Amino acid sequence: METSNEINEMYVERFAFIETLSREFVAMTGCGVYVFLNPLDLDQLFDKYQNLGLSIRVFARQCVRNLT
Repeated sequence: METSNEINEMYVERFAFIETLSREFVAMTGCGVYVFLNPLDLDQLFDKYQNLGLSIRVFARQCVRNLT
């Protein structure tokens, strides 16, 4: 069973991922991430990001390039 600290860390990491992804979308397209993706898509991308082991920024840039 996960402790509340582990759950909190997961939420912090997910928030950082979405924030970084959103910043990259705005910087490269002028629009936020939710113009291109829905919340379910973001959850799936977060899971993929965790499995790949890339930095958030590198993964975010790849996503923006692939989706625009």
